[in-house]
Amino acid sequence: MTSLQTEITYLITLYVGYSESMDFAGKKALWDADDPAPLLMPEEAHDPLVGWDAIDAYWSKSRVVMEKLKSRTANHFVREIDEGLALATYDMRWVATMAEPKDVPSKPIAADVRVTALLRKKPEGWRFFHLMEGPIDLMAMAREAYGRKGRALFPTEA
Repeated sequence: MTSLQTEITYLITLYVGYSESMDFAGKKALWDADDPAPLLMPEEAHDPLVGWDAIDAYWSKSRVVMEKLKSRTANHFVREIDEGLALATYDMRWVATMAEPKDVPSKPIAADVRVTALLRKKPEGWRFFHLMEGPIDLMAMAREAYGRKGRALFPTEA
């Protein structure tokens, strides 16, 4: 693993950890604060969130509507596309429990997404300025789920 791959994979791991703990100040610290128009495209959003006001409002709402979040990432690919500019892609699975009225039990929801991020090298390290989550289409998700179920029911003999 290259130094660039290691650095950015670590940054992604921190970012996901901050998401799970609902530490949005921690998440924001991993973005390029000097960028006047950072872009965040959560998979469930209809339109990109452009600028700090839109991103901060989204994170504030997330804190209210989500009770718990667990995520894991895999298949990290990182490359420097220009001096001090990097592209990262990875797969992410998240499971969330939404905040519900106390007398209504909440069932977890989950999704698999592909993430693409652009990062800029700053004096403090690599920082996001563009992050886009793209849901995997429903047919691909269904095929994978049925495949897992089939492998569990009928394991191949070695």
